Amino acid sequence: MFGRWVVLSLVLLHLVLCNEEKTGDSPNVYEPSWVFKCVVDEGCQRSNSPQPATNASGLVFESLEVCRTVCGRFGGLWPRPVTAALSTQTVQIHPNYLRYDLIDVPVEAREMVVQMTHVASGNLVDECDGNVTELVDTRVVVYITVKTANTDLTWDTDEQYMLDVQTKDGSVAVHIVAETVYGARHGLETFTQLVAPNKPPFSDNYKCSLRLVSGAKIRDRPVYKHRGLVLDTSRNFIPIDDIRRTIDGMAASKMNVFHWHVTDSHSFPFESTRVPQFTRYGAYSPYEIYTAEEVRELINYAKVRGVRVVVEIDAPAHSGNGWQWGKEYGFGDLAVCVNAKEWRRLCIQPPCGQLNPANPEMYRVLRDLYRDIAEALPKPALFHMGGDEVFFGCWNASEEITSYMKEKGYDTTVEGFIKLWAEFHQKALEIWDEEMIAAGTVNPQPVMLWSSELTQAHRISKYLNKERYVIEVWEPISSPLLTQLLRLGFRVVSVPKDIWYLDHGFWGTTKYSNWRRMYSHMLPREPNVLGGEVAMWSEYVDAQALDTRVWPRAAAVAERLWADPAPGAAAAEPRLQRHRLRLAARGLRSDVLSPAWCAQHDSHCL
Repeated sequence: MFGRWVVLSLVLLHLVLCNEEKTGDSPNVYEPSWVFKCVVDEGCQRSNSPQPATNASGLVFESLEVCRTVCGRFGGLWPRPVTAALSTQTVQIHPNYLRYDLIDVPVEAREMVVQMTHVASGNLVDECDGNVTELVDTRVVVYITVKTANTDLTWDTDEQYMLDVQTKDGSVAVHIVAETVYGARHGLETFTQLVAPNKPPFSDNYKCSLRLVSGAKIRDRPVYKHRGLVLDTSRNFIPIDDIRRTIDGMAASKMNVFHWHVTDSHSFPFESTRVPQFTRYGAYSPYEIYTAEEVRELINYAKVRGVRVVVEIDAPAHSGNGWQWGKEYGFGDLAVCVNAKEWRRLCIQPPCGQLNPANPEMYRVLRDLYRDIAEALPKPALFHMGGDEVFFGCWNASEEITSYMKEKGYDTTVEGFIKLWAEFHQKALEIWDEEMIAAGTVNPQPVMLWSSELTQAHRISKYLNKERYVIEVWEPISSPLLTQLLRLGFRVVSVPKDIWYLDHGFWGTTKYSNWRRMYSHMLPREPNVLGGEVAMWSEYVDAQALDTRVWPRAAAVAERLWADPAPGAAAAEPRLQRHRLRLAARGLRSDVLSPAWCAQHDSHCL
């Protein structure tokens, strides 16, 4: 019996000693681990063998995240700024001793900047998974200067900023200077990217501190005004929390337009207080609806993060479920071909549905919907009217529509249906303008349309005013349409479907674009090229796979649109590796870029 107690005591003693070695409770015991060295022209390299943490010095770091934050010309910044000078030294900080000085922010804009600082502080804490365990009293003051009180977010908003970090006598001063609150927001985002978690990898004992670059001088501004992401929430419903998380990723990547393709022929989850039938007949269930209150909250959530919400109500095609109640309420057919079984001759994909331009009641209902949207969007509002993939066979199958066309003198030919299509957009724009005026907008604002047969170069000028319409071109890169529209004086947003469609490669004969291919595609640098978007269509994705399908590929497009850098993807990869971990800390499950060994040995897997 005595022998058993001795053996048990020795086992317990061994466990205690092992635990002390793991946790570092004993001041003289250090668990060897990997360290990372910043090597000029190569990046961060993992040590050849595990080393005691006390050996870290100079450009050798315990944390790969800290190494990436200081290594190279742009450290771990994403997207890369115009110019940056970064110290290779860091100082340990704690959010408890961080404060913001807003004395040079106009009173009218101060509340919004306060909300932006709360987001920034939360992002810092997230770097340590919500628990910064290593407390230090280093004083950090972020001085924010905003020159104008205007909080409108438009294509004309000045988003440039300057950021300086200085460390002196044990305290840190961060200066952010911007013309607008949105430039200041971008500066705050860059400030958070100058901070990295210092946590030993593979340790059972969780300890995490934050290290801030001790000195920095950054000057930055975007190349393109419109840096967007399209999210389709009609084909498969995406919960509002997942949309917020997507907007968090956009903010981290300095994207500024959330293009919300909220309705299609499949479902109508967008609540209209004036026309409750839309969601009653069009939502997949009572639980898969975006309420008017949720929409308003999301718009504000995005605005605080420097993101403009552009609501798209696709029409006159892609309009089915949600519109099929007209006869029941005495309004006639608001839409035709809805849920038609023989869909291949009537629409691009099941279920079918196109608005009925021969029915004046349809325009009355559309007005009520537009009024709801005009009241919800911040002014000046940007609205997307959809406008693509009209199938003439659907309209031609309706006796009501063909009779209307004859009364108007339109032949039931391609050009006749083009005239009917253009008439719809003319009336829809007039309704939108009237509702915007009623909502307080003085000057008519441009609206967006998808490229289509109506926007082809040989006919667009006949039907669409270049001062009123911005065309979103989703043609393949081989198409001449983008160049042709520019020559005609139209403003464009580019989303080349064979490069920047995130759903491609998961269905049919489409080709998957990895982040390198997306990053390498460049847009023309012309004033009428407002920018571009990366698109997540949801036929084959829902909330379960959303993050990995979107990120980090959308971030690659974000840097292309913000910085449009000349160097290729290989030079960008170490920074994107750091950004991927940053997104993960903020709750986004980004897809992996490479094997972990490659991530720990920059430039060795090119």
